[in-house]
Order: sequence, then C-alpha cells, then structure tokens
Amino acid sequence: MSDVRRNYELAFHINQNLEESRIMSIADELKEKLVKGGATVTFAKEPERQRLSYEIKHNAGSFFGYLQFNMPTGEDDISGLPAGQAGLAGVEEYIKLNNDILRSLILRLPSDAQKSQALERQMKAKERLEKRAQAVTKAGSVPRSSADGEKLEKAVEDIIEKL
Repeated sequence: MSDVRRNYELAFHINQNLEESRIMSIADELKEKLVKGGATVTFAKEPERQRLSYEIKHNAGSFFGYLQFNMPTGEDDISGLPAGQAGLAGVEEYIKLNNDILRSLILRLPSDAQKSQALERQMKAKERLEKRAQAVTKAGSVPRSSADGEKLEKAVEDIIEKL
C-alpha cells in the first residue's frame, strides 16, 4: 500500500438563512464524508457569517468555512478510482446534492516535500543573486579622486543656478 498522501483544502459557502445547528451539522457531514473516504482532516475552520461581494444564488451573505486534509494516493479501491479520488468524488457528489451549500472549491496544496524543494530553490537563487551583486560591485568599483567629486558638485550647482 502506498504511503504517499496529497494535501487538499475544501472551502465552502453555506446558506445564511439556515439555523446555526444546521450549518454546523453540514460542516460536520463534510468532515465525516472526507474521513470515510480515507482522508485525515488536519485543520477545520468553523463556518462564520460573511458578507459577500456579490450575490451567490440570490444570497448576499453566507457562512464560510474550510477544511484542510490529506488523502492517500496510489492503489485503486473497489470503485475503480485511485485511492483518494473515490473519497473526493463522494464529497463532490454530496456537495452537488446539498442545496444548502452555495459554492465550494477543492484545491490541491503542495506537499511538504514540494514546499521544501521550493524553499531550497529560492535559497539557491538568492545565493546566486548575492554572488552576482558582489561580482558587479568588485568589477564596477573604480577608485575616484576627491577632485572628481568636487567637479561633479560644481557642475550640479551650475545647473541649479541656471534654473
């Protein structure tokens, strides 16, 4: 069995016209569907009332919440879908059938290994830029005499006087 797990985030808007207990039960049902599909919920933001910038299904407000979770990848399960995909499909089906969920989005987040690789690339790029900057300052630094500075200062004063 594969131990590779992918990170996901499920964001959702729930109809604001529902009772508070019903809103929380919908969020709990989403968590349960994910866990039944093989997911491990790592973070859950409880739905909070939010005013929308534009109406969604004729609603000017909603309760917004999100779940961060990870799911296994790899071996197929009985549905013929890769492990994890069956769990996501079940959650997506539940969301489509539930009219109280106004809108949702499932994002695939970078894994911890991908984050560390990106951090290494950024550090190497930063080191290269610093080396280039040092090389340019060494090559571009020409000793200037105080006479050059005085000439430059006098030229600037002449230009200012002409204005």
